[in-house]
Amino acid sequence: MVIYVYVSRHRHVEKLLLLKKLHQDIRLPEDLNDAWAAIEELSRAEYAAFVDFLKIGEFVTSVKRLEEEWQYGGNGIWQKRLGPFMIYMILLMGYGRWTVRPAISKENMRGYGVEIPVDTGLREDFMRVLEEGELEEIHDHVENQHFHLTVGSLERFIDMAQRWDYYFSTRTRWRQTVFMSADEP
Repeated sequence: MVIYVYVSRHRHVEKLLLLKKLHQDIRLPEDLNDAWAAIEELSRAEYAAFVDFLKIGEFVTSVKRLEEEWQYGGNGIWQKRLGPFMIYMILLMGYGRWTVRPAISKENMRGYGVEIPVDTGLREDFMRVLEEGELEEIHDHVENQHFHLTVGSLERFIDMAQRWDYYFSTRTRWRQTVFMSADEP
């Protein structure tokens, strides 16, 4: 089974704020707290106008459609059972970026199968943080290497991905296209 997850960079930060609006338990990175406070202060009509203005209503619709098949389990984790397998979609955030990465578990087997794409220059450092038995295989790509791992917990995967996934390892923020603040000008 192959799972592809693609998250557009278009209105990336704003979409993360909309996910938070849909699921209040999602913990945003500190640097988005002011923007979140501004979203929270919007009336229903203002929120609808905000979504329409940014043309991101389709994103909200797609999340709601996804949740017809995938159960939201809290803390930015969606799950779906496929026979003996449980598939997880895990929201990862950091440095003004976010993505969704899959994990998979199987009844009567230990751990979770995951993949972390790591910048090629960080390969040796990443190898040193792996615990015995976690590494399954590595696929070489031009700019990064995809590490296929079996980890003992989703928390371990989230911690590793937030530090080593090439989306976050450069600690570079993606551009936020709309800035909102709850503070008076």
